[in-house]
Parts: sequence; C-alpha cells; structure tokens
Amino acid sequence: MRRLLVLGLTLALCGVSIGGPMVSFDGATQWLNSSALTPADLRGKVVLVDFWEYTCLNCLRTLPYLREWYKRYHDDGFVIVGVHTPEFDFSGQPSEVESATKRLDVTWPVAIDDGRSIWDHYGIKEWPTELLYDQSGHLVHVQLGEGNYPYTESKIQGLLKAGNPSLSLPPLMALLPQDNYDKPGAVCYPQTGEVLVGRAKIADTPTFGDTSSDLQYHDSGSHRDGVIYLNGYWHATQEAMEFGGGSGYFAMTYHAIEVTAVMRPGKSGSSRLAVTQDGKPLPQDDAGSDVHYDASGMSYIDVDASRSYHIVENKTFGTHDLHLSPQAYGVGIYDVDFESCEVPGTH
Repeated sequence: MRRLLVLGLTLALCGVSIGGPMVSFDGATQWLNSSALTPADLRGKVVLVDFWEYTCLNCLRTLPYLREWYKRYHDDGFVIVGVHTPEFDFSGQPSEVESATKRLDVTWPVAIDDGRSIWDHYGIKEWPTELLYDQSGHLVHVQLGEGNYPYTESKIQGLLKAGNPSLSLPPLMALLPQDNYDKPGAVCYPQTGEVLVGRAKIADTPTFGDTSSDLQYHDSGSHRDGVIYLNGYWHATQEAMEFGGGSGYFAMTYHAIEVTAVMRPGKSGSSRLAVTQDGKPLPQDDAGSDVHYDASGMSYIDVDASRSYHIVENKTFGTHDLHLSPQAYGVGIYDVDFESCEVPGTH
C-alpha cells in the first residue's frame, strides 16, 4: 500500500512532469458519464485525473474523498476525470466497469482504458495515481497511492480561489476512520504482502494430472505466512484459482489487521463462501463489511459480483489462519490484500 506525497519537483512519469501540460486521453475505448473529453475541453477547470481500478483496495479507500470533493467543488469549476485501467481481464470489460461505477456511486466522467493506452501514455506505474491540473492545464500536484487527503484538498481549494478570490469554501474534509494512519500516534505494523493469486506460489501443488483441468490438492496442515494452501479440487488460471467443487478450501496464514480479497462468482451466479479464522467463525467484532452470519452462527460471504470483498477487520494486529470455503463450482479468487495501520486505543 503506497502513501507518498510528491510536490514541487519533476516526476519521472514519462511525458508527465510538474508544470507540464495535460496529456490526451486518446486510446479510451469508451466513456462513462460523459462524452469523450480532451485537454482543450477541460481548459479553465481545475482537473483531477484519477487513475483507478474498481477491484483495487487503495482506490476504493480514496473514493469517499473523491465523491465529497466532487460534490463540494464541481459547481465552482472542479472536474474529476477517472481513467479506469484494469488489473485483471474481467475488470477491463466495459459492462463490468459500468456496473462498478454505478455500485460505487462514481458520477464523474470515466475513460475506460482497457488496452492500457492512456496508462502507458501518462507513464503510470500504480493504482491509484492522481494528477491535479490548474485552469491552464498544467500539472501542479501528484499523489501516488492513497493518503494525504487534506493536502490534496487544500491544493484544490487554492487553485479554485486563485481563479475566483470571492469563493467561500468549506473547511477541509475530516479524515475518515479508515485513514487513521494520517493522524498523530498512528502505527503501521509490518504486514503480509499482497498476494496476486495467479502469480503466487501454491503449496503442495500436485505433480501429476492435466494442469488445464481441475486438480486435487491436499493441504499439509502446516502453514507458512503469505503462502496459499488449497484443499479439494481447484483449477489454475493465469490470474486466479477457481474452485472445482466438493468440500475444498483456500487457506492462508497472515499477519495484519484487515483482509480483503478480489473474487468472482461461480458459474451459476451468486455463490456463498464460508469464512473461518483460526478454525472458528469470524467473531462479529472482527468481521469485514461483506461478512454475514447464518442461523447457526457460521460466517459467510455472498460472492455476487466480480469485485473486492472486505473479509476481516480485526480489533488488533496479529497473526491468524484464514480459510475461505466456496460452496459453488467456479468461484474465482484473484487477489488477497492486507492492511495494518491503526491509532492504538481507538477500537
């Protein structure tokens, strides 16, 4: 998870540098919430170009701020242009992006960059990257990764006031609880690194059988931190492990506070996935926002769309063993990500 403030210097992003002109959006295959835009169309506006991806945890955490800024300042000449560049094959499909923008209440213009043309043209290296341009179309601020929200908003306000000194603007938006890492006393503990499942090491991989088909895995029961362990039938793709049916599971030992995972539903649509931590249902105080409970107290997630799911929000930092048990054929697990920042004593 990147949180880096870049100001007052030239940034080596190919054709993008502080003071340089806005680059075109040529290469967009479709626009949402707007007709196609060019730098000339945006002249006279304060423009935040936001490179994002709807399954990206860091991008999702920036959206509440973007929504509020757009609401506060749009009528005063502030525009957000989202550039959606996919990380996975499915997340580049225009129908998936359109569905995600509606679900996430993204109402500003979004250029669909499924071929990574705009990403490459700007020289972007990570999600999210935000580029703030003044009314003449020159770059004045770059934010790599999430964070530094008060500073970015103050830059937006400064540009708007420079264009119209009579504007009356609100106090800066207060930090949300999820962003306690920006507050005095915050601690960010070492955590398990993000796991892109299609590139990750799978423990105890079968050495026989047709790898283009489902293979039967056997979990050894002894788990190393950050390594994927499978049980039952699974099918490996370039980006994910897909469940092959039966009573198998996906397991990881991790050290962190928060856990999210990018998943896709099974072949028949919405699919239930049982969740246990340390061999038990998730305590409700440690459950992420996508976790539900049945009448017996079992914790589960309904994988109803191709998106990021908030699974665990532990009260304290620690090491745990997480099991995800799909209940339907074809559920795909693409990415598991972790977060470990808190202000001690706030839980």
